[in-house]
Amino acid sequence: RRHAKPSAPQPPKHHTPVPMGVCASKTSTADTLIGGRVVGTTPPPFGVTWADRLIDAPIGTVVCFDNGSKKKSMMSLALEGDAKKLRENVGAKLLDNILPRIGIIWNELGVVKPVTHGNASALDAIDLECISQVSGSDSIYVATSSNGKMHVFKLYYTQPSCLDWGFLYAEHISQGQLPSPPGAGEVEATCCFMNDRSELMMIWTGRGGQELKESWTRQAPFDYMTGGVDELKIELGRMVGVTGNPKWRTASSMQVHVNWPVVEFWFTSVYDGTESDGKVLTAEMDQTSPEAKAAFKSVLAKTTFGMGPSTTDIIAQYEGIKVEAILLLKDTGDNKVKAVLLGSDDEILGSLLGVQPLQEAKVAGMGNFGLNAGTPRFVNLAENSMYETFVPKSKFGTSGFAPAGSFASAIINGGRV
Repeated sequence: RRHAKPSAPQPPKHHTPVPMGVCASKTSTADTLIGGRVVGTTPPPFGVTWADRLIDAPIGTVVCFDNGSKKKSMMSLALEGDAKKLRENVGAKLLDNILPRIGIIWNELGVVKPVTHGNASALDAIDLECISQVSGSDSIYVATSSNGKMHVFKLYYTQPSCLDWGFLYAEHISQGQLPSPPGAGEVEATCCFMNDRSELMMIWTGRGGQELKESWTRQAPFDYMTGGVDELKIELGRMVGVTGNPKWRTASSMQVHVNWPVVEFWFTSVYDGTESDGKVLTAEMDQTSPEAKAAFKSVLAKTTFGMGPSTTDIIAQYEGIKVEAILLLKDTGDNKVKAVLLGSDDEILGSLLGVQPLQEAKVAGMGNFGLNAGTPRFVNLAENSMYETFVPKSKFGTSGFAPAGSFASAIINGGRV
């Protein structure tokens, strides 16, 4: 799992924000506002409804987890002479070696198979917050840590044979750094997508919350071979919290859906009462408990550009979970979003995998009016994966999803699911 340390990308000598104009891409977020102009009524919150299995959860979906110790290095603690913290740190570092950073959805029970083989920097990354697919046909992905470090890698899967059970392998491609505003804090959500000019783009945003009602956005062309964005073409934008409550994080995940002439920015916003209000949860509880419903809340929303002034719809609300990962499940015919895969990071309670079904709201003779959210169903990703991997359920905090690449066909055809 070791790899050569890449050279650090050199910052540009100057930075000129890209203005929004007549020549701008239709997916441009320069001087735009994501999360603004909320229309329609806010639906009542869903609780957690269990399912035996999720037949709509795509096998091979790539998952990232926010594991990795943020403790001081052992050298620093040794120099400080703090023997107690040094012992604790050694234990944390040893545990880090078995904690998953990247995995795939292995079956309809939500079991995740961690990726443990390979030299990809993502396998040792600290606090991965999001992951995007760069190329499905080549199974190339980029995962981003909260410090803005990007890890680009390629996934392989070896077919099982009489000599080999088959395993997943992550090959290192590159590393890069996302620039953020001075003093902006952590990167919370990113998404890699293709714009209307066939340019590979990266959009990223901060967490917001913490008494702030908004966050910033940045968008720029992305070169996965170098792992960097074009800092001379960065577009500056803003994102506001759809709940209006500063205790809610403005963004916890993001997906971009391009379906001309409409461009949709889907995102989630979460409330973590254990962090904001000191609410206490124990491992004996689950996401259906009254304590969890009071501590964790989430909103799924989308902002639409391309049909007049931009508008934001709150699609669904949830109690008992923090939705930190979403994946849009689209119809292969009209490319419209038919459902959303949900992944939660519920701290000591673990992580759930859910599917949020969607249906167009139609009025006879008047066309479509937004989306209706049906009752979502969930399986216990963390608990089911714990039985398969022996990793504690609290260490399966899902933080990002990306679509299955070509490697997934080897899993399905290999008879492993």
